[in-house]
Amino acid sequence: MAAGTGYATLDMIRRSSPEWAISQAEKARKAAEDALKSGPVSDEGALASAPPQPPAQPVQPQPTQPTAPIEPAPATPASDIARQRTPLADPAADGWRETFARQQALQPELPQKVPQTPQAPVVAQTEPTPTPAPAITPAPQPSPQDRLDRLARQEAAQQSLTDKPIDNVLPTEPLAVNDSLLDESQASTDAPVYVEESQDQAEKVRQKVEHFEYDFSDDVFVTQADFQTLVSALERINRVQAYVGHGNFNIIAFDDMVRYARYQPRIGEFTPRELDYLEQLFYDDVRDLGFFGERVISRLDHRLNANDIQKIQGTGHFLLRGQSESFYNQLRAQVGDSLILTSGVRGVVKQYHLFMAKVVQAEGNISRASRSLAPPGHSYHAIGDFDVGRVGGGLSNFTSDFAETDEYKRLRDLGFVHIRYTQDNEFGVRFEPWHIRVV
Repeated sequence: MAAGTGYATLDMIRRSSPEWAISQAEKARKAAEDALKSGPVSDEGALASAPPQPPAQPVQPQPTQPTAPIEPAPATPASDIARQRTPLADPAADGWRETFARQQALQPELPQKVPQTPQAPVVAQTEPTPTPAPAITPAPQPSPQDRLDRLARQEAAQQSLTDKPIDNVLPTEPLAVNDSLLDESQASTDAPVYVEESQDQAEKVRQKVEHFEYDFSDDVFVTQADFQTLVSALERINRVQAYVGHGNFNIIAFDDMVRYARYQPRIGEFTPRELDYLEQLFYDDVRDLGFFGERVISRLDHRLNANDIQKIQGTGHFLLRGQSESFYNQLRAQVGDSLILTSGVRGVVKQYHLFMAKVVQAEGNISRASRSLAPPGHSYHAIGDFDVGRVGGGLSNFTSDFAETDEYKRLRDLGFVHIRYTQDNEFGVRFEPWHIRVV
C-alpha cells in the first residue's frame, strides 16, 4: 500500500475487542483523517474509504448482560491443491536489490504485542423493502449491541489502515503529479439497501458483479481465528512495505518478505500460524469464494526477474519490459499526458497486501473482497496487465466514475484497447474500466 496510509504498527486485534469504546473510536477517526492529510504521493491502491457513519442515536449496551459476539460462518473448505515451497532465495541474486546494501541501521526491536481474541466480524443487515419477493426472506435487524460492536470494529480497522508506518529505510523517489499514493483496495462504493437475490446461479453472479459491495447469503466469511491471524499477518506485511519502500514492495518475492521479517526486529518474524494461513490463502480453490478467474501464478515462491521489469518514471510502479511497457507508452502517446499508470506489475506479496486489506474492510467477508481484488496468485498484474487513470483523479480512478472521464472515452475510441473485467464479465469481479488487458 502507500506511505502514510499503511496498516503499520497499530494493534488491530486489540482494537477489535469489545473493550474498544466509542470515545476511543472517535480518536481513531481523528488519527485516520490526520494520516490521510499527510500521505505521500501516487500508486494504484491505497487506503480504505471512510467507514460508514454510526447510527444516528446508538443505544448503549446494558452493563448487566452483554450480547455474545456473533460467530461468522466458517470459511468454505478448500480443495486439496499441491503446495510447493522452496528454501529462501538469496536476495543478492536479484540485481535491483543491490540498493538494499545502503539500508541504515535499524532501531531497537519493537515491544512484543500480547495477542487477544478480536471481536468476530459482523455483517450489517439492512431494512428490506416493504414487499420483497416471496422467495427472499429478509434478514433480521441487528441489535443495538451489534451496531455498537460493528461500529467499533470499523473504526479500529480504519485506524489500522491509516496509522503512521515506520520510517522508510530506503530513499524514496519523488513522484509526479499531486495524486496521493492510492490503490484500488481503498476505493469503495455504497452497498445497496436491499438486493433481491436471484435463485438462478448465472443471474446471481451478474448481481454480485453489479452489487459487489453487498453481502450475499452464500458469501464466505473467514473464521474468527483466521481473522485474527489475517490481521496480525497484515500488520507485519505492512512493516515490510515500510522497510523496503513502496516501489520495491510492488515486486519483492514472498521468500524475500519472510527473510526481511526474520532478520529485522522492526518487522518481527512471521509466526508458523501466520505462514500457514498465508500459504493456505494462496493455494485454496477460490471458486468456493465465488471468484471464477483463472490462476496465473502457480507457485508461492514466484519471483520477478530484475532484468524483465522497468521502473516507470513518476509513478512509483514497474511494468514488464516488452509488450506491457510498449503498450503503455503507445496509450500515453495517443491519449495524452493526462493518462497515468496507477498500478503496474505486482508480485505475490503486493497482491496479498491489497487482498487482505480488502478482507478487513469487508469485516471478514472474503467473498466480497474477491469481487474487488483478485486473490493472491490470480491477478493478471503479475504477468502483464496494468491499470491507468486520470492525473489528479485520486480514488475515483478505481471506481466506475473513471468510465465517465475523457481519458477513458479516448481509450475506448482507439478500438484496440480491451478491458479485463467488463460490466458483463462472468468472473465474479466488479466492472474495472481502468484495468487494461495486455495478455
